[in-house]
Parts: sequence; C-alpha cells; structure tokens
Amino acid sequence: MYLFGKTHFSQKRGVNRKIKRLKAEMEEISKQQVSIRQGQKEMRERFVEIESECDQLKKETELISHASDNVQFRLNIIFKILKAREEKDFGKAADLTCSLRLVFETPSHN
Repeated sequence: MYLFGKTHFSQKRGVNRKIKRLKAEMEEISKQQVSIRQGQKEMRERFVEIESECDQLKKETELISHASDNVQFRLNIIFKILKAREEKDFGKAADLTCSLRLVFETPSHN
C-alpha cells in the first residue's frame, strides 16, 4: 500500500508539473500571438503609408513631366525664332515671338 501511495503521489506530481509547463507554454504562445498581431498591424499601417507616398510621388512625377514638356515646347519656339532670324524671315520670327509671349502669359494647367 505504501508503494502504491508513493507511486500515485509521484504520478500526480508529474502531472502537475506537466500542467504547469503547458500553462507556461500557453502563456508564452499567447504573448507571441499578441506580438505577431501587433507586428501585422504595424506592417499594415506602414504599407498604407508607403502606398500614400507612392501616390504622391506619381503626382509629383506627372507635374515634373508636364513642366518639362512646357519647357521643351518653349525651347522649340525659341529655336524656331532663332532659325527664322538666321534665315532673315522677320515676319515669321515676329509671329513666333508673339506665340512665345502667349505661351509665357498662359498659365500652365497642372
């Protein structure tokens, strides 16, 4: 009987240790899950920020491209004016100069 009682007590103590260990592991897993969820939330927030920055960069790139097109258009007119003057076609040069003034006076559409 004494041996049975000791074995039973030993088994119960072993089960209690396993339960404590499992509870500790479950608590650790729970902490890790909270940490993972927080990390996922931060990643989603950062993704939204990056997406917004990307949209802003696209808009800025379009504006720069549009401005570059306007500059190129003006330079083409200036080149044509110089060519007309070189060819002594002052009427054409005057018309182009008027066109250039209009281009500079007209606000560009962004």
